Parts: sequence; C-alpha cells; structure tokens
Amino acid sequence: MKKLENISKKIGFTSTEAKVLLFILASFSAGLIVNIIKDKKSEKDFLEFDYKKEDSLFNAAAGDPAMAGRPDLGDTSKVPGEKKIASQSELLDFTKGKFAGKISKNTLSDGKVNINSAGIADLRRLPGIGVKTGEAIIEYRNKHGKINSADELMNVKGIGKKKFDKIKNLIIVD
Repeated sequence: MKKLENISKKIGFTSTEAKVLLFILASFSAGLIVNIIKDKKSEKDFLEFDYKKEDSLFNAAAGDPAMAGRPDLGDTSKVPGEKKIASQSELLDFTKGKFAGKISKNTLSDGKVNINSAGIADLRRLPGIGVKTGEAIIEYRNKHGKINSADELMNVKGIGKKKFDKIKNLIIVD
C-alpha cells in the first residue's frame, strides 16, 4: 500500500483515485484475457449445416414440383404478376426519361405544382404532403374557392409554417 501511495503522490492522484484507476486497469486486463481465451476456443466450435434437403421438402409441400429439387427457390419469372427485371440497373434508373410520361398537366415541366388544379396525386409529390393533407387542400379549395396566394395555404389544416417553407418554392398559384 505504501508503494501505491508513493506512486499516486508522484502522479498527483489521491489514494482513492489511485485505487479506482488500479481497479479499472485490472478489470480491463481480466476482460482482455477472457476475450482472447474465448476467441481461441470458439474458432473450433463453428458447425456448417446443409439445408438443401429441407428446402426441397418445403418446396415440394408448397405444391410446385418444378421447385422441389431447387434449393435456390427456382426462377422468379414463373410467379404470376411478377415482372422479370433484365438487370439491376433497371431498378436504379431514375433519369427524367423514365418519368416523362407520368407527369400530369397540373405539374409543370420545372416540377412545380399548380395548387388550384392539382389532384391528390400531384399534391403528394410535394414534400410533407400526404393523402390527408392533400384532401384538406382540395376541401379548402372547394369550400373557399380559388387560392389567390401561396400564403393562403397556411390556412389549410395540416400545413404550418415549416411545411409551407418546404413547399412554397415548388408550387404556383394560377
């Protein structure tokens, strides 16, 4: 204990601080040793399983004899209603050409939405506008008539200052 007190005085720790530090170092060392021993033991314990037989039994029970011997679940093009995708790039192609035919007359070429003639589908393209808020905009428009300024949208239930700030540059009032 005398050595611990002498060392703690040289470092500038109190006796209690030195004991706590010693305890933490001892705990860390013990944990490190246990972890190393555990890793060496568990490397030998890994088992590999082959589920091909169980998969083919499952596929046979599912009623698809073509898939019964195929553990990879077969060709997905045989699933009704599924589109066969030629390549992964088709899934990730977000170019304007893909969506050119899907923009309605209420969405202008620059992406802005005419708030007075837009339907729910057009309104949902705006950030933060879902089905309910879209319905509320249409209900407000039907009840109060044509919206005269973009600021008037803040009178619609569900549109506050933050949501309005997100959409004000994406709408026009015509």
